[in-house]
Amino acid sequence: MKRTKTAETTFVPLHGLATLGAGGLTVSLFMWLLFLTPHAGVPVPTFETLQTYAASEDLAWVFVRSIQAGILIIAAVHLALVVWMLKGLAAFKHSPQFTAFWQSHMGLQLMVRPLVLAMMVNVLFILGLVFVPGLWDLREMLFPGALFAFFLIAIDAVILWMDHLSELYQSQSDSSGSGLAGMFPAFTFAMLSVGFSASAAMSHHKVTAGIGFVGAVILMVFALFIASAHFVVQFPRMMSDGVKPAASGTLWMAIPISTILGIAAFRLLMSAQHVWGAQVGNVLPAAVLLLFMSVQVFFYLLGRAVMNRNNGWKYLVTEAPQAASFSLICPGVGLFVLGMFVVFRALEPLAVVDSVTMWLPLMVLLVLQLATFGLFVRLMRKAMPKGARSV
Repeated sequence: MKRTKTAETTFVPLHGLATLGAGGLTVSLFMWLLFLTPHAGVPVPTFETLQTYAASEDLAWVFVRSIQAGILIIAAVHLALVVWMLKGLAAFKHSPQFTAFWQSHMGLQLMVRPLVLAMMVNVLFILGLVFVPGLWDLREMLFPGALFAFFLIAIDAVILWMDHLSELYQSQSDSSGSGLAGMFPAFTFAMLSVGFSASAAMSHHKVTAGIGFVGAVILMVFALFIASAHFVVQFPRMMSDGVKPAASGTLWMAIPISTILGIAAFRLLMSAQHVWGAQVGNVLPAAVLLLFMSVQVFFYLLGRAVMNRNNGWKYLVTEAPQAASFSLICPGVGLFVLGMFVVFRALEPLAVVDSVTMWLPLMVLLVLQLATFGLFVRLMRKAMPKGARSV
């Protein structure tokens, strides 16, 4: 593996973003199956619906098998990186630099553990849907297990977050130039919120759906409040102190946060409609999705403006690939995934696009997805430590 002089030679917590990126890319591939294959009567494609569609014609077979192969490969990379990351975090906690790391604002990077574990549950759910026959028939038994898993991860996240807040209370830790790195906890709580929202939207048992609904709302509030408070505090500092090139990717962290909060909000609306009979219609879900996409556009432009001044993109991608470089993967994934929801759950229901004109935004999204995959492959070669060679 060819390496640059600037890439870290040992594991640091931000390398967990590589694991997260692989999980996000798995989800991005699943979007094609979710929106472009028929699955009447069920909200998501399953092994059975995919088999039926693949058998319908040769082109459908090629499409389904190609996406399945991609999901299998990138999910395997994700799961291997999860094991590698957990081992790396365990070793890092016993390293000489851990105490100083934990007592600084950088200690928030340890929130990558519950963030990645929540993503892993989502990836396992996708693998089950796509490859396990009859799994959907067992959904009402599986949803409580998924809720329990997300609950345990949420407890871990809350304890970790509170412990670090206590560590930083009245401390003099210098966070100048760190951009929006303090949004890490918001990212984690948002990922957990969307996990809870899946059971809320897809379970037909009111208790199960209700627990998912409550959990999703609570964690969504956590994510929104932390992200908003940090932006209000940090934005003036960014304008006066600037942003270090290595921290440039944090300016786009709000993009994937907006994606998963937007999907969580959409699922809660679907839950209200399907489980409790609320009249939601097409306009409200479309408005919610477009609202969160607008937030993405704002933060993309903000990050682009700063990177034009500090050369952050060039620094992270070509000059000095490093663990922080992987913060650039999730924004690409986030824009793509929410973009797919906007096309199929906002623009199409409102008749803004039809079955022909929708391919214009879809082609743009495809280019974005391919570029994100390309960036991920490049960073895996250039920005990973030596220990990752065995993954």
